[in-house]
Amino acid sequence: MRDVKHNFGCTIHYSKAWKARELALLSIRGSAEEAYYILPAYCYELERMNPGTKTDIRTDENNHFVYLFMAVGACIRGFLSSMRPVIAVDATHLKSKYKGVMFVANAFDGNLNIYPLAFGIGDLETDASWHWFFTKLHEAIGECPNLAIISDRNVSIENVWNKIFPTAQHGICFYHMKGNMKRTCKLKKRDHILMHFEKAAKSYSIAEFDCHFRKIKRKEHVAQYLEEAGLHKWSRAHMDGRRYNVMEHVAQYLEEAGLHKWSRAHMDGRRYNVMTTNIAESINSDLRFARMLPVVHLIGEIVNLLVKWFTERRELALNCTTTLCPNFGEKKLRNRLEDAARMNVVKVNNAQYNVLDGDMDGLVDLTNNSCSCRKFQLEQLPCKHVVAVCCFLKVSVYAKASRYYTRKTWMDAYSDSIYPVQPHGMWDTPEDVRSRVVLPPMARVMPGRRKKLRIPSQGEGSIRRKCSRCGSEGHNKSTCKNNIPLRNVS
Repeated sequence: MRDVKHNFGCTIHYSKAWKARELALLSIRGSAEEAYYILPAYCYELERMNPGTKTDIRTDENNHFVYLFMAVGACIRGFLSSMRPVIAVDATHLKSKYKGVMFVANAFDGNLNIYPLAFGIGDLETDASWHWFFTKLHEAIGECPNLAIISDRNVSIENVWNKIFPTAQHGICFYHMKGNMKRTCKLKKRDHILMHFEKAAKSYSIAEFDCHFRKIKRKEHVAQYLEEAGLHKWSRAHMDGRRYNVMEHVAQYLEEAGLHKWSRAHMDGRRYNVMTTNIAESINSDLRFARMLPVVHLIGEIVNLLVKWFTERRELALNCTTTLCPNFGEKKLRNRLEDAARMNVVKVNNAQYNVLDGDMDGLVDLTNNSCSCRKFQLEQLPCKHVVAVCCFLKVSVYAKASRYYTRKTWMDAYSDSIYPVQPHGMWDTPEDVRSRVVLPPMARVMPGRRKKLRIPSQGEGSIRRKCSRCGSEGHNKSTCKNNIPLRNVS
């Protein structure tokens, strides 16, 4: 409406401007129905341009679209050769005409960058859809040793993951766990219990975990919590109601969820530093506009994003001059070198050394590549105790780091190129692919504009702070420039 007024000097109604916009987009992208018709040909071209790519389209008995799976060959090869065996899975809603859900499976490279592995499209987050996605993911990567799958507490994921990956370990995103705990146990955002829960989840050793978990159960927190909640809300003397011990309720909730699910110390396998599904959430955010597009254009935007990331990170790896990846391995080792300089190393025997750090100390065994703090085993990167022993023996600390963090492995992960699919007019597809019929899904198309912003869960909303000097929002007293009226002094 503004552009027409500026360019032509006339005013048009909102509905006319909206219809003109929809016609313009239709002429550029085509309709949502056409996107499903050309989907088989697009997948064929994607596989032809990128060898090793796995795509699959599932339809019902009437040829209506049900599921789509896509994993680019370069991503599969890079994950199997160069990535730590940890996959974060998540799903997000699509905003196109037929809606649906997009499934994502991502990993972390050695430089803490998102490494997309596979994508899927389905109708809803059900047992059947997650089972199909995990089945196709297993066909793409095979039986991966020491695999860990990190997700939120979606019931469907809990029901199906171990049927497809029976030897894998399953961990819960501790951020989602914390949000569920706040909502279920009625905790405040800055409650001390949440702080101890976060420290317990990130602990490496059982002793460190037990220290924080005991503080969650500690009785002296009960009085503080109940007073902050308001005496009239829980006290039998102030209100007729049921009293219960809040801390025991929290501890029971965490134990029922499974300590091995959310605690790094109790997990049987390794989840390294992947404690949340933020990598999956981040890629959902990067594709927030693409999720409004028809299905073929959505897949095209995903491929274009992969092309961009692989090119940029390949250049970064080629120009890197450090032994380890700069954003994680090199940065952590430099910090630990500073800490190790203040520690004393006592030789126990030719293989074991006791490192005195002034806190819990650490017993390092170079034969088994282990440390009593367990950070070395779970991260596969030398902890400060191992760094101190390496300095004491005058050996290279880099030799103790896992190959996942080295510059060479980082380069290998992005060594293959990803090629985008050419425009539709340049496709050369065989007759059997062109003749396959894929109709839009059997979904009821609701009128009106699709919602673009997700509804935040309880506790996720932004905090609106006020200036303690003037009472206005948007700044604090240190940056306040508002005039304060003088008070009358009698």
